[in-house]
Amino acid sequence: MVATLLSAGARPNLVTDSTPQNPGGCTAADIAFMQGYDGLAAYLSEKSLVEQFNDMSLAGNISGTLETSLTDPVNTKDVTEDQLYLKETLAAYRVAAGAAARIQAAYREHSLNLKYKAVEFSSPEDQARHIVAAMKIQHAFRKYETRRSNAAASRIQHRFRARKHRREFLNMRRQAIKIQVRATLLVYYRSLSLANIR
Repeated sequence: MVATLLSAGARPNLVTDSTPQNPGGCTAADIAFMQGYDGLAAYLSEKSLVEQFNDMSLAGNISGTLETSLTDPVNTKDVTEDQLYLKETLAAYRVAAGAAARIQAAYREHSLNLKYKAVEFSSPEDQARHIVAAMKIQHAFRKYETRRSNAAASRIQHRFRARKHRREFLNMRRQAIKIQVRATLLVYYRSLSLANIR
């Protein structure tokens, strides 16, 4: 059943959700081992390592190919069934060991590259360059923020002054209208009183 699932595309290197007992999750091989199926656990471990190697090859983290057919062509008539199983088991161990060694080498190389980059950027000249670049960015950001706040303040002041000028203009206009009305009424009353006198 496991072989059928794997041939149908099941992934043996996936893990379950983390639990308090297994914070990193469990692979199918771990679950088989915990249930007491040692042979199945070994088979799934080999398939998991080969799948991990293939995934890292596709991602470009490992170069080269893995020899998965390490068994020599054997005449099955001259070999007993136990010997054939032993040869297949040893071949599976060789494949798993080869995949594990290549994966560890890739992880070591990746770690070494990270350390090399850390050392490369730890030189005083590079640090000074990074510090100057960071200071320039901070200065430009502060200037931008200052310009924004100044522009906002000037807009607020302009609106306030415009409202103040408009209020003063409306007050003066009201006063002028009142004066004009009084003057018109005064002229009208004078003309009425002159007409009554005549």
